[in-house]
Amino acid sequence: MRRKCFRWLSTITTSESITTCKKKKRPPPTPKKIYDYLNKFVIGQEHAKKVLSVAVYNHYKRIYNNVQDQKDASESASEITMSDNTMLLNTSSYYPREIGMQQGNALGAPPERRSQRQQQQQQQQQQQQQPAIFRSEVLESDHHSMTIDKSNILLLGPTGSGKTHLAQTVARCLDVPFAICDCTTLTQAGYVGEDVESVIAKLLQDANFNIEKAQQGIVFLDEVDKIGSVPGIHQLRDVGGEGVQQALLKMLEGTIVNVPEKSSRKMRGETVQVDTAQILFVASGAFSGLDRIISRRKREKYIGFGAPSNEPAGRRAAAQLEKQQHEGEVSIAEENAERDRLLREVEAHDLIEFGMIPEFVGRLPVIVPFHSLNEDSLVRILTEPRNALVPQYQSLLRMDQVELEFTDGALRTIAKAAMQRKTGARGLRSILERLLLESMFEVPESDIICVRVDEDAVLGKKSVELIRSHHKQEMKNASIGAV
Repeated sequence: MRRKCFRWLSTITTSESITTCKKKKRPPPTPKKIYDYLNKFVIGQEHAKKVLSVAVYNHYKRIYNNVQDQKDASESASEITMSDNTMLLNTSSYYPREIGMQQGNALGAPPERRSQRQQQQQQQQQQQQQPAIFRSEVLESDHHSMTIDKSNILLLGPTGSGKTHLAQTVARCLDVPFAICDCTTLTQAGYVGEDVESVIAKLLQDANFNIEKAQQGIVFLDEVDKIGSVPGIHQLRDVGGEGVQQALLKMLEGTIVNVPEKSSRKMRGETVQVDTAQILFVASGAFSGLDRIISRRKREKYIGFGAPSNEPAGRRAAAQLEKQQHEGEVSIAEENAERDRLLREVEAHDLIEFGMIPEFVGRLPVIVPFHSLNEDSLVRILTEPRNALVPQYQSLLRMDQVELEFTDGALRTIAKAAMQRKTGARGLRSILERLLLESMFEVPESDIICVRVDEDAVLGKKSVELIRSHHKQEMKNASIGAV
């Protein structure tokens, strides 16, 4: 009776799980849908948005294809093991005592009375035998299962061009785990800092410690140019540069990583194994000075300075060349256009000369350069996308029942000032904070109803205009006249 109830309950639970899985399954979003979603938050970078949209869509399809192949392989292997088990059961009638002794029971007792340790040992032996049987069948079978490999991506471009913001926006619309990791804190194993395994630990945490979901996720490696090797250091170990690249090699290609379990520290708790073969890696970095290396390779004179051909290679040399540029000779727009033209012609050799090892560059086959943001793009960033800067400050002042207004000339002047700072879209927030500081200080518990910013206020020729309510202002003037 108990066995019947148990079977009945197990069938109910399996049927419920199947129905819930069918309800949760959704078709993957098409690249056009992902692209349209990114357009609502990110201005410009059309090529990069298309590359990421296609990469995410192909990631969904690759996971589905490879999982189906694994299921077919496991089913065929299980059929083979079932046939072998039936043969063993048929022979047990002739040799019951020997079968019982092989199973750990000298009297040939039924398997229900065996200890749990013996059952675990038998399960491990069966798991070890299944792949061997399946691999031997591959030699004689004509069927070939297609395994789709992944194509990791490298995003490079000037600071403030939207690399990290694009990754954060993509993470909101995905049904797979997505982890953003900072490479500046990574060090080689055994040194102070985070190990490379912490990257997969963050992905496992985003997957709510579900190993199967984590093995189908996406990892975004931010500031990957900071782990470039520094030339000239031969006697010392580069534990934060080349050592980290070497530790990331097998992870990018696909290996089994031992990650600490939930609520356990490194070298103390037990670890779980995560396979990175299906995890998509997207790396990004500013690579400051890479355009100088490209211009030197092409033996071209970069606008603004003349670079001799015998300059030392590496990340520090590129940074020194960046500092040697003479100010005032070329406009910022022309300089950005020249940098974008050179970055579009980047090759693997240029990244190796920058400080990345060849094995690391080879595991990132898709290279996507980001272009610099011009004045029109910065003006659009202020107002058009969702979570834009100007609507953010308007909502802040609206909490105090105050309206915030910007003229078109003010927005254009703010964009020009941000281009002068050479920090991209990040310079917009610092300009707005400095511009609205006095207004945000005066607004609370006052009679101000509107704050108006024009071009002269941005240039510093006058202060920001504060419009007060007429009724309170007249009462205030009357009280001053009576005194």
